[in-house]
Amino acid sequence: MELTKVGKRIREQRLLHKLTQVELAEKAGLSEMAIYSYETGKRLPALEPLVQLSKALETPVDSLLCDYVTAAEPSSMELAGKISRLPEKDRESIVKIVDALMSAAG
Repeated sequence: MELTKVGKRIREQRLLHKLTQVELAEKAGLSEMAIYSYETGKRLPALEPLVQLSKALETPVDSLLCDYVTAAEPSSMELAGKISRLPEKDRESIVKIVDALMSAAG
């Protein structure tokens, strides 16, 4: 895994959420210098800061770490990210729908 790829994903998610490095640092409970170091590929976040970033960016940790997968259909990480941003009631409904589809498929 290349440090620059992880940093690029962090930056992309930050920009997607329209946050500055300062705002992300505050939201994640990290220093602005740490965010800068991660985004520029100078450092790889340890597990705890990575989880803090994941929560602040409302995205699964693996989406920050894994290589992008190009496919015609959304990846499971992409779907999980979208679902995680929904209100809890909607997430529960989606789980029930998926369970029903899985039962019907046998």
